[in-house]
Amino acid sequence: MNNPTISVVIPITRYIFELDEALDSVFKQSFQDFEVVMVDNQATADTLEVASRWKTQFPGRIRIIQEPKKGAASARNRGIIESRGIFVALLDSDDRMKPERLACQLEELRKDNAISLVGSWKNDVSPDGQTVVHPDAKPDIPRWAKYLFAHTERFKTDPLFEPQTSTFFFKKETALSIGLFDVRFDPFWLEDSEFVLRMYENGKVAIVPRSLIEFRLHSKKDANRRVYDFNLILKHDLFFSVLREKYFLKDDRLSMKGFKKLRSRWMRECGIKLLNLPHGETLGKQMILMAACTNPFNYKNWETCLFSMLPPIFHPKPFGIQSNPGDTIPDFVDSIWISRLFSLETPPSQRSGENVRTPAGPE
Repeated sequence: MNNPTISVVIPITRYIFELDEALDSVFKQSFQDFEVVMVDNQATADTLEVASRWKTQFPGRIRIIQEPKKGAASARNRGIIESRGIFVALLDSDDRMKPERLACQLEELRKDNAISLVGSWKNDVSPDGQTVVHPDAKPDIPRWAKYLFAHTERFKTDPLFEPQTSTFFFKKETALSIGLFDVRFDPFWLEDSEFVLRMYENGKVAIVPRSLIEFRLHSKKDANRRVYDFNLILKHDLFFSVLREKYFLKDDRLSMKGFKKLRSRWMRECGIKLLNLPHGETLGKQMILMAACTNPFNYKNWETCLFSMLPPIFHPKPFGIQSNPGDTIPDFVDSIWISRLFSLETPPSQRSGENVRTPAGPE
């Protein structure tokens, strides 16, 4: 299929029966003018076997391409670049589409040329895909966006919603024009948040008020492991620097207040994680105290400080989850590194008075 209307981009890595279900859901769409671009991102042999079987069944509609650099951003970028459709629908290989997904989002995007990205509600389903755990889960307005943009005129009438990545639907040319996903966020974490922000800067983020995908929740073991993934702290720091370079105005009271609230919250949350890791108690307490000093009017900061001074059995846990015995802190993490986390130092571009964005985002 050389000129499909829509390209469905699916990075593939390690899922097997989930990929089978994902592809089955794509080919049950009410709108059939699409191709499927599967991106082999260091996929396992069993996963490639499933992909190849589907390609054999639909040779003119499925392509398998390779992206050797491991990461969600790199894989999605490769799929978007290689796509032949005017529009792109993303789908993770462990999720499923509702039959009307493509038709609904295509109709929504065609309503308004100012729309950059279309998302939707979702159904959260159990890891085995058999049970709907949370029906009609709506996208959130992320707290970081509220901290930074709530006072702006645009945000008051058009707040930034952050849909789940498997609901992303957009024009290929729009994604290319904003520079695709930022590969600095590979292998994963927050690459989708940063992409949504740039789509919001470019136009509107529209949300279809229907559940158009089934999002497979992680197993309890995997979910617990992800909570303590140190890479998540690193990517929050990277995302903070992206936000700072675009929107931080040192001499603007509201800008300073918003960034201090954000720095304080992320410092506290990261400090709680370190507090519960082996040899991380001292560093965790340092981060929690820094959070309190950054935003001394937040009672949660001082409450967390108090509990951090008690015996470890009383230490607050992120989402109430205990760390795994094998979780460790990287060797480069020390007191100096902690002090530089979520830095509000003025970036060079702002010192020279160039390339400074106002916190209002796109007009």
